[in-house]
Amino acid sequence: MAFLMLGALYFLPAMLPFLFNASSFAVGTVVSLAMFWFFYGMGWTPKRSAGMAGIGWLWALAIAIFTILHLVVASQIATVDVGRALTSLAILMFMIVSAALLADTLFVIDDGALARAMTLVALIFFGVAALSIAGIQPPTQSIGEKPIFPYTEPSFFAFTFAPVLIYLCLSAPLWLRLIWLAAALVLALVLANLTLIVVVLLAAAVSLPLLILVPSFFAAVSFASLLDLSYFADRINFTLTSRNLSTLVYIQGWQLLDESLRNTMGWGLGFQQLGIGYTNVPASIRLNQLLGFDLNLTDGSFIFAKIGSEFGVFGVLSSVIVVFLAIKSFFVLRFTTRKGNRMPASLVLCHAILLGSVIELLVRGANYFTGSIVLFLSACFSLLRAKKFRSGKIT
Repeated sequence: MAFLMLGALYFLPAMLPFLFNASSFAVGTVVSLAMFWFFYGMGWTPKRSAGMAGIGWLWALAIAIFTILHLVVASQIATVDVGRALTSLAILMFMIVSAALLADTLFVIDDGALARAMTLVALIFFGVAALSIAGIQPPTQSIGEKPIFPYTEPSFFAFTFAPVLIYLCLSAPLWLRLIWLAAALVLALVLANLTLIVVVLLAAAVSLPLLILVPSFFAAVSFASLLDLSYFADRINFTLTSRNLSTLVYIQGWQLLDESLRNTMGWGLGFQQLGIGYTNVPASIRLNQLLGFDLNLTDGSFIFAKIGSEFGVFGVLSSVIVVFLAIKSFFVLRFTTRKGNRMPASLVLCHAILLGSVIELLVRGANYFTGSIVLFLSACFSLLRAKKFRSGKIT
């Protein structure tokens, strides 16, 4: 059951945009969560009464009230699409409540079952990547570069895969960690995807002993000097002269954030309003010149650009909190790699999810309604539940 829940959240949301050119991951995420509620209602999932569902409802209602009040003020600054905001808000509330309930089901299974489920998920990630490299995958209408079924671009594969790789490396013996990291690095180089390379570096930094990590870093730098890395160099050419779509979309995200904060005096455009009104940032103009149409205006390229543009200083503050949690999880996970220090697999996965979230937040994201965002919320609720258990508030 854990494998079905994880697999649905990791793969189904991206499948609809790939196969049917859906505009976002939202429909697939809702379907995945509807499946989870069905399994829960049928009694096919583990149940533990920790009160997290009630806490989820409180958070959902609080966020809904804040979002609506924020939108009301934003509507006095610029025109807003109220229907789009309210429809998306209903989906967000459903995600929050579902994530809280997941914390009482997915993250309470025994270590062995979770390890088997995560290993199967990882093998699917590697399998679909290998099939994509071999050219064996369904056709897609997406314009994304080098799609990897079910992801329309490798960067979506990368940010979804990040917590999986981190978890695998932390829960495996050293020799197996090296195999997982080497396999992921080979994929990143073959796919020529910079986001996936960042994921591998993050997983290596948190899981490898310093005696191996430091020499490996210098060896990698020396080896890189022998390769033709012009493709990767172009992807870090953060100027408007670049013809790389991913680079231009990333630049566009920062420019949209800057434009939104300036135009709204730091308040933000309002929930789900990014890309709805007029924008005149240089990267958007450049992308339109290359493609003949706009690209990624509503998603902002990465979550920080979107949440900061839409919620202003509140979005920036919430992003800072996420980065703080990720840094804290990094040190918690580094501690687990020391000899004799172990924690339950569910907590390792929670911290891996929090750490991996920085990729979606700062490097490449899709929108708010991804399976990885659901798992991020659920990991936060699960860590809160674990804290309650430790404090004796739940027996």
